[in-house]
Amino acid sequence: MQFGYLLSGSAPTIKKYKSAAGHAAGIIVIAPVAGATGVSTSTTILWANSLGLTLDANVSQGSPVSYSTTQGAVEYLQSVIINPDAVLRALMVGSAANAALELRTVGTAASNGLTAVGTAGETDPSSPDMDEGTVWYSSGANGGASRKITSTTTTLTVTVSMPFAANRVGDRFMTIPYSPGNTAGVTLSTDLLNVRAELAATGATAAVVDYELNGNTNSFLHLLPMDSIFAGQIT
Repeated sequence: MQFGYLLSGSAPTIKKYKSAAGHAAGIIVIAPVAGATGVSTSTTILWANSLGLTLDANVSQGSPVSYSTTQGAVEYLQSVIINPDAVLRALMVGSAANAALELRTVGTAASNGLTAVGTAGETDPSSPDMDEGTVWYSSGANGGASRKITSTTTTLTVTVSMPFAANRVGDRFMTIPYSPGNTAGVTLSTDLLNVRAELAATGATAAVVDYELNGNTNSFLHLLPMDSIFAGQIT
């Protein structure tokens, strides 16, 4: 994940914290657990008591410092953006291992623009459920257009209430379980860097501020994590 912006519009606050592991840049870290040497790692479905988003580790004499428990080694510090109103920009992926999002193909045309029906063999959009999420086209007359999903069925169909233009068999589209303005759960990839958008909206609590809907390898969510330990300090 990347730092996107602050809801307040100001500059981020960055602190250097002692760490309990060699954290990668771009993940959420949480308050130290009992007995830990410093900030702890979040999980793919939980970032309760979060401190913020990691940046690069400390640098000593021009070289990055690696996490080490060797006696006398240089202390490892991690730069963390701690603002509770920090919006994160997260790539949407299609698996725990960061596969591309599923690119669906229209199998049955809809002249009224109210449905997008996939092709046999594709994932059923009602399981995992994409309801209340978003559908958008990458080709055809609706290329670049998106709508909020209002229902899904087991016939590979997502339904919208604000109609698209008529689609055609062979048009390509994608679905995700997220739409702006919702408070949703997010499941992260195994490396904790990206959001799995092939799953229903469950996991770590976040508000969806916005998104960037491009192709199946370069679409992003703008997320506001809702479990910061500093959130109650803003007045």
